[in-house]
Amino acid sequence: MSQTEKHSYTFDSVHLAPDEQIGLHQHPTWELSHVITGAGIRTIGDMTEPFTSGEVVLVPPGIPHCWYFDNKVTDAEGKIENITLIVENTFLNNCASSFGELSEYTDRFRKNTNAVKFTKEKSGAMISILKEMCRQNAAERIASIIKLIILIGEGDGIQVVGKYRKIDKDKERMKQIQTYVVCNAKRNITLDDVARHVGMNRASFCVFFKKATGQTFVTYLNEHRIKLACQLLKQKKMSVSEICYAVGFNDVPYFNRVFKRCNGTTPSEYK
Repeated sequence: MSQTEKHSYTFDSVHLAPDEQIGLHQHPTWELSHVITGAGIRTIGDMTEPFTSGEVVLVPPGIPHCWYFDNKVTDAEGKIENITLIVENTFLNNCASSFGELSEYTDRFRKNTNAVKFTKEKSGAMISILKEMCRQNAAERIASIIKLIILIGEGDGIQVVGKYRKIDKDKERMKQIQTYVVCNAKRNITLDDVARHVGMNRASFCVFFKKATGQTFVTYLNEHRIKLACQLLKQKKMSVSEICYAVGFNDVPYFNRVFKRCNGTTPSEYK
C-alpha cells in the first residue's frame, strides 16, 4: 500500500524482491524505516554495518543511505518486507505551530542530526504504531505520526548509525560494487546485474571499474570467490567440487584454474 500527502508525509509498506530495493539515495525529508523481513548490510552516511529484521532507524534530511538485502534472508516467497515513513519538515512545523504542547517534542526530534536506531524496547512501541498505520487511512495516520514524534522526541533509547559526509561519487560507487559482491558472490552475477545496480550501462561500468581498480570486474569477482573458497578449504568439511559451487563458480575445471592462478597451487593441494 502507498499513500502520499504532497505537503505532509509519505507512508509505504512494501513487499518485494531484495534486488528491487532502492539504491543509495538522499532527500530533504525525515525517513523512518522498519525492516520486517530481511537482513544484509546497511550504509548510512559514513557508516556501513550489518542489519537484521526488527530494526527501526531514523535518517535525517540530506544523509545518503541504502539497505543492501541478502537474497537468502527472505520470506517463503523470496521477498523482503519493510515499512517506510517519510515526513516533511512542514509537518513538524505545523505540529509545533498548531499545538504548543508538541513544540518541545518537535524541537528534540530535529536535534537528531545523525541517523539513529532505537533500542529493542523503544522499537517495539514504534513498530506497533507503524503496523497500525498499515490499517489506517491518510487522516488517521496523522495521529499515529504525532505519537511517533513524541516517542522520538523523548530522546532516550537511541544509538548513532550514520553521520553526514560529503560524497565522493566514484568512491561511493566502488563501495556499492564491493558491498554488492560481498552480498551476492555466492550466486550467479552478470556484468549487467552489477552495472544496473550502480546505475550504469555495461560498457561504461567496465571502463569505470578497470580505471578504478586496474583489473576487470570478472577478475575482481573471481579473486573474492577464491578467498571464500580458501576459508572453506581450511575447514576441511566440504569437497572441492562442493566448495566450487558454494562460492559461485559453476564449472570445477575453471574453478581449479582460477584457484591455481591466484594461489600457485590447486584446491586439492591447498586443502
